Amino acid sequence: MTEDRRSWDLQVERSHAVEKVAADLGLLGAGRHFFCPGCQPDGTGTPELVIKGGDFQCFRCGAQGDVVGLVKLAKNCDLDAAIAWLARETEDPQGTGPGM
Repeated sequence: MTEDRRSWDLQVERSHAVEKVAADLGLLGAGRHFFCPGCQPDGTGTPELVIKGGDFQCFRCGAQGDVVGLVKLAKNCDLDAAIAWLARETEDPQGTGPGM
């Protein structure tokens, strides 16, 4: 595991930011249940992706992981791009780092 990814995992554990990231990614759903961007990108049927404790799991396609993994799935990108997206989206207004 890279240091950047470990840092994001610790940040999520402290702030439960995965719910905010899901909203920032535009995932549709209700509560902690969302339509999986991997298997339900059109948002039809029953939301099968659950977010709990800083992690996600899709009970339809089996995708699971942490906040970085959710970004990778939703943005269809690699680790570096997912971390860069998280850094941009969570930067605080003073520009001093993650603002989750």
